[in-house]
Amino acid sequence: MQKEQTKEFDVIVVGTGAAGCTVAREMSKKRRKVLLLEKGGRMEYLGNTITAAAMIDIPVLLRNYKDLVVFVNNYGGASNIAAGSALPPPKKVFDPVGIDLSEEAEEARKELWIKPLPDELVGENNLRLLEAANSLGYNWQKTDKFIDADRCTGSGNCMLGCKTGAKWTGRVFGDEAVTFGADLKLHTNITNVIVENGCATGVEGTRWGSKVRYYGKSVVLSSGGLSDVHILRRAGIEEAGMGFCCDWLSFVMGIIPGTSSRGATPMSVGTIEHYNEDGIIIMPVSPNWALFLGIAALSGPAHLLKFANFRKYSSIMVKIQDDTTGEILKGRAFRKPLTDNDRKKIDKGVQIITRIFRKAGAKGDSIYPMKAAGAHPSATCRIGHVIDNNLETRIKNLYCCDAGVFPSSLGAPVVWTVVSLGKRLSKYLEKRLDKMQ
Repeated sequence: MQKEQTKEFDVIVVGTGAAGCTVAREMSKKRRKVLLLEKGGRMEYLGNTITAAAMIDIPVLLRNYKDLVVFVNNYGGASNIAAGSALPPPKKVFDPVGIDLSEEAEEARKELWIKPLPDELVGENNLRLLEAANSLGYNWQKTDKFIDADRCTGSGNCMLGCKTGAKWTGRVFGDEAVTFGADLKLHTNITNVIVENGCATGVEGTRWGSKVRYYGKSVVLSSGGLSDVHILRRAGIEEAGMGFCCDWLSFVMGIIPGTSSRGATPMSVGTIEHYNEDGIIIMPVSPNWALFLGIAALSGPAHLLKFANFRKYSSIMVKIQDDTTGEILKGRAFRKPLTDNDRKKIDKGVQIITRIFRKAGAKGDSIYPMKAAGAHPSATCRIGHVIDNNLETRIKNLYCCDAGVFPSSLGAPVVWTVVSLGKRLSKYLEKRLDKMQ
């Protein structure tokens, strides 16, 4: 076994998504000794279906293909394939557990390049949908994006990985952490937390096939809702993974003469007017050809025939705050039912979108709601259930910080929220470390 027993880190962060890289960056800026660990590598060639697929945890996807919840193993995590949409932490989710992220959210706003895009990058298709929605009395607007407009090509391929670096990802903060002195180790699969006298003192796993062990004063699990659960359960926290959320969504497709979603920047317009009351957001975003085929295949042979019109479609997504149900099972499997309440929310969104498509000129027989798919696996290690308000488990010095800690479904883009949580946790860790000295 390769050991680093002589080098004790102040903070060990397992996972390099937006949350983990935020913790690493904030703590390394304070000149703390930080170790940042990532199971995957660093995919450099981004921007197409093949490279996006290479970042996805394919064994998990294949084992749970009916639910289409995606997990990513690569430096930067799921932020690499996010749409670049920026919604601040919802108060309706965090107020019930007594957490105020407003200060951290404002800090993040200044650092994540957050602002709406100019019309030429929003795209004619999205602007046409916005106009149709507002003419019906809805409140559609251009949305905030963490995209640098000066570097954006307007390809609309944000969810395939941004090859120009225009979209903010966890890699931005991860690279800054390394600049500030953090130690980054890729291809490192952490499986266990080292616990001594009820305190987390390090982690162990494998790196390039060899066993490794690292020691630290604090351990932060930010490796995603699935991996965090298995690590916690092996540490004796059996309640992890009992119930979770995935922000069910449905792409509603429609053919509007003279336009389609090809090349439109996803989720650059839309509405959250139904969010507080109904837990619904509605924004134009189109599945790429591979995702379209995958969802259509699960819906039956007749649905596959619609692929012939793929390039003609415009697409509007309804995403919901889903019920906390299901369970993370042993190995790489999980169970996540779509409840009656979830279905009612999706159906309401589909009805609204259908009205908008008709107003924009789509014929009724071209409007096609696709099978519901999971978006963001979350709430597996919930605040108030698995961790406390400081994101600490009952094992002292062992923390979780990613979408898994959400107390309930966010039903909205997660990046701004997890970055805010990472900043909040970093402030707490800094105070704890000061007391240890």
